Amino acid sequence: MTAQMRTGPAARDPNFRGIDPPALDRLITQMRDAQTAIRGWLNGHRPPPGVSAAGYRQADEVAQWVGSQLGMLSRRYNYAITHPDGGSMQAPPSPAPSPEAGRAPVEAGGAAPAPVAPPRRDPVAQAPRTPDPGRAKAPPAGGGLSSRGAGDIGSHPDRRAAEKAAEADARALRAAFEDGAAVPAAVWTRLKADADDPDYTARLYERLGPAGTARLLAAGEGDAARLRVIRESLGMASNEVRMDVAWLRAFLAEAERVGVRPVAVQVLTGVDWSARTQEAVGKLDLATSEQDPAAPRRDP
Repeated sequence: MTAQMRTGPAARDPNFRGIDPPALDRLITQMRDAQTAIRGWLNGHRPPPGVSAAGYRQADEVAQWVGSQLGMLSRRYNYAITHPDGGSMQAPPSPAPSPEAGRAPVEAGGAAPAPVAPPRRDPVAQAPRTPDPGRAKAPPAGGGLSSRGAGDIGSHPDRRAAEKAAEADARALRAAFEDGAAVPAAVWTRLKADADDPDYTARLYERLGPAGTARLLAAGEGDAARLRVIRESLGMASNEVRMDVAWLRAFLAEAERVGVRPVAVQVLTGVDWSARTQEAVGKLDLATSEQDPAAPRRDP
């Protein structure tokens, strides 16, 4: 870290703030393990009658505080790994760990400490997701810092708040699709504001699915600004949502049904996808499957 301070962005900007994603992931893992250990001990060691419960309450407050921080830290982690800013600094090789390094500091019931799990892509998952191995341009584990997530984290204070906003917008979109109505202007405004939000976009496209995503594309009515927002938000969501070949084919099938397959093909080839989704796009034969733009429109 000393070498990074001398040669990295912090040497040029005294106000630089950065996140080391693998280190933050380990911190989140340790905090979750600590919370579990505290809860486990408290549940198994209730204060006996007549004995002050002050220490018990203090330990419970610590566990609650740890839990309250996890959503915020997870959001910062997601921002850091999905927004490689090109200014990361290369870290020197880490020193060899001591025999006890990498172990949880506390275990419930006094048991021997268990090894801390290796870093996960989604350390505080609240929904069934299959995380992407990472964007091709993201710095490798231990390879540097990211300034994103260290300061501003978008429109929402934590991951759950972003997901709730996305769920509300997904409901509004489905209602508009079912009623044949226009997408509310407020939804377009929020989608534009949160297009680079990893938590918001992941939950939005989880809720919409491939068919709903195609309907959103149709609702854009060819507007260049709206298509740009859809491309950006899809690329961000692909870091968390499994958009495999089956998902992409379902998206194209619905796009053809509602008459926007040519636009869908343009979107697929213009998105800054995650590495996994880009590989899936490469398996599609878009050149031969693309509908002739002059063909008559198929209304739903």
